[in-house]
Amino acid sequence: MFDVKKMIKEITSKKEIKNVSFAGCGGSLACFYASYYYITREAKTISANYATANEFVHDTPKNVGENSIVVIASRRGNTAETVEAGRVAKKLGATVIGLAYEKNTAMEKIVDYTIYFDDAEGTPFEVGKSAYALKIAYETVHAIEGNEKYEAMVASMAKMNEIIPAAKEAIVPEAIKFSIDYKDDKIIYTMGSGTAWAAAQQQTICILMEMQWINSSVIHTGEFFHGPFEITDSDTAFLLLKSTGKTKALDERTLTFLNQYNHHLTVIDGEKYGMKELGEVSEYFDYDFYTAMLDVYNHLLADMRDHPLNKRKYMWKYNY
Repeated sequence: MFDVKKMIKEITSKKEIKNVSFAGCGGSLACFYASYYYITREAKTISANYATANEFVHDTPKNVGENSIVVIASRRGNTAETVEAGRVAKKLGATVIGLAYEKNTAMEKIVDYTIYFDDAEGTPFEVGKSAYALKIAYETVHAIEGNEKYEAMVASMAKMNEIIPAAKEAIVPEAIKFSIDYKDDKIIYTMGSGTAWAAAQQQTICILMEMQWINSSVIHTGEFFHGPFEITDSDTAFLLLKSTGKTKALDERTLTFLNQYNHHLTVIDGEKYGMKELGEVSEYFDYDFYTAMLDVYNHLLADMRDHPLNKRKYMWKYNY
């Protein structure tokens, strides 16, 4: 297991860190949202940026420089836009950390630190990509400012090793029902708030659109009543990931409306599956929890639709 605390201590001993930026593409961007969210909610003196890699390259934030840590991620270590984002950050004097699954890649050649993650079935939660990113966030804030939630974050990181496997087993009946009820839908809206929003967004673009070819759009529950709710009919397909933190009130307001006007709604509620055990920091782990639960849902949905998750029309087949 990579020692993130040691790495951050080494970085902060050499330079004054004022900014932490996260850049990636697709799921490798979504996995950074909880880390970005943590810094923006907890840090008093550290700014944070969150951008898709190509936007970071073409419209780099002005606060990125020698007092920055820039975190990038690419499973194969060769996503062109992400590698270029790392190069841009390096030219500006930032310390660049790269997260990758594969070794000896293009990304390794341009970063200051490489963390190899593992997400195989049965591996500990805390060696996953998003877990390492979250460690970078809370270790940085703690090293520079100190934070009253630090111990709870460390304890919760370990606790997730127990919560996720148990929840993935317990949630199977709900996932089976979802696969049956949604297999014929032509469009599915995903919803969420807090860090659960990132899991909903990832579900829309990386699973429903990319891997299942189902039209989809993500809706933040805080924005639902400012336009999107007008598409609601009794049979409109919704999938809502309920926050376990402060933004739960936004989700509950949306649920009150949907329970009155809609009859095709699935809610995944982390509080039913152990997330209450994390206390006040649970909201920072919602992305990871829901991403893990959706892995169960998505394999069953793919089987029910006879549409494998690795099926593609364009990706990796053409130059784009």
